[in-house]
Amino acid sequence: MAEDLESCHVELPSSSGEKDSLAQQTSAELRGVLNLVSGSISAPSSLSDSDEGGSTHYSMPSREYIASKEFVLLYFSAGWCPPCRVLSPVLSKWAKKNKDEVGVVFVSHDRSEAEMKSFVKDKHFAFMPFRDKTFATLNQILSVSMLPTVVVVSRETGRVVTHWGRSAVEKNPDGCVEEWRQGRSGVSWLSFCTIS
Repeated sequence: MAEDLESCHVELPSSSGEKDSLAQQTSAELRGVLNLVSGSISAPSSLSDSDEGGSTHYSMPSREYIASKEFVLLYFSAGWCPPCRVLSPVLSKWAKKNKDEVGVVFVSHDRSEAEMKSFVKDKHFAFMPFRDKTFATLNQILSVSMLPTVVVVSRETGRVVTHWGRSAVEKNPDGCVEEWRQGRSGVSWLSFCTIS
């Protein structure tokens, strides 16, 4: 059954045909990524605060949204991806519970802007404009090759804490933030051996 898939493989365009290794990325480059993201995201409530004419009002500037969080989770996902449809409500509920420490930024791999907006509606995610220039940069720098992927970035240092954000939220929802503060992935290999 398609819903049982662990992840969806995605082929992403790369301008050079090669992806940069995270080991070669400096914290300055990743802080630059956060600046790119914070300059283009819409805050989580932006899809639910519309007037009668359908205009969307942004209740919180995006730079303030990111600046108020200890960790930024870059959530690479799409509505057409069965595992993403399973993870999204779990991640949304978790993000709402941890809203003081964590901000989730949805990086859409949907086929259209309408699909993206439909998928993020009523979820506790900020989101980037559909396929803007930051999209390719994020995918290349962070070497994203499957969906869903949750990359945890320290807002203060700009360093990637882990690419294992999905597993941390699913397997260690009550302890992963503290683990991230200590520079760890938020999930242990032992947790993968435990049957839920």
